[in-house]
Amino acid sequence: MPAKLGPDRSRGHLIALGALAPDERVGEVLARVLALLEPQARVVVVTSIDTSDGDEAELETLLRNAGAAEVMRVLLRTRADSEPRALLGAVDQAALVVLQTDQPLRLSTLIGGTRLARALRRRNAEGMAVAGCAAAAALLCEHMVAHGEQGATPRHGGVQFAPGLGLTNRVVIDQGGHASDRLGRLLGALALNPFALGLGIDAATAAIIGPDNVLEVAGAGGITLLDPAEMAESNVADVTPGAPIRITNLRLHALTAGARYDLDFRQTL
Repeated sequence: MPAKLGPDRSRGHLIALGALAPDERVGEVLARVLALLEPQARVVVVTSIDTSDGDEAELETLLRNAGAAEVMRVLLRTRADSEPRALLGAVDQAALVVLQTDQPLRLSTLIGGTRLARALRRRNAEGMAVAGCAAAAALLCEHMVAHGEQGATPRHGGVQFAPGLGLTNRVVIDQGGHASDRLGRLLGALALNPFALGLGIDAATAAIIGPDNVLEVAGAGGITLLDPAEMAESNVADVTPGAPIRITNLRLHALTAGARYDLDFRQTL
């Protein structure tokens, strides 16, 4: 569950970013994200991706080019790397923490249950923004999509969950591959968790969830939003592993830049 808000506090933004590449479209997305923050914002990038040549990682350069005043990169190799006071102090001073990984489980097993995980939940409740980039977008959720099969048809066992950071319990996020490949995973995820909304995010696109639980879309691509609130039937409990799942009466929204969606009332604005 997300950390409780303190008196007179407003929760920080949660930003799910699709895959980023160094081009003009990505610069515009990151500029929109940084515009949410205070001027001269400090950004901390927490990553499990090592750079073999020792050069500055691409994401830091993109953030600086988009307007970040200071970017600190922290590479996690072991769980002990999530505990140092210097890292926790940097998070306390940051306006934005960006999570980056090549697979969700790699980073979640390095952060989960550590002081860094508690600091991220606390600071988000105090107003700090947290972003998940590409595969790390799934970590923002309470129920994290860890693995899944490609394809538009949901199948029993086609998606696997693991605990995420729990910064939101409103959505489950999948940003991998093409939209048609994500659809089956999201449908399978919602068959197992019909209380959540499913988000599929394109590259160079951001789903920005504000303190009021209104989602805004930014960027060049689109977001697929699946709403199972009125789901009539699912046979997920009755079929064998690998078999297709029957799900009826779900709503699907295709959202593009500028679209806004209220996650509490489940309607576009």
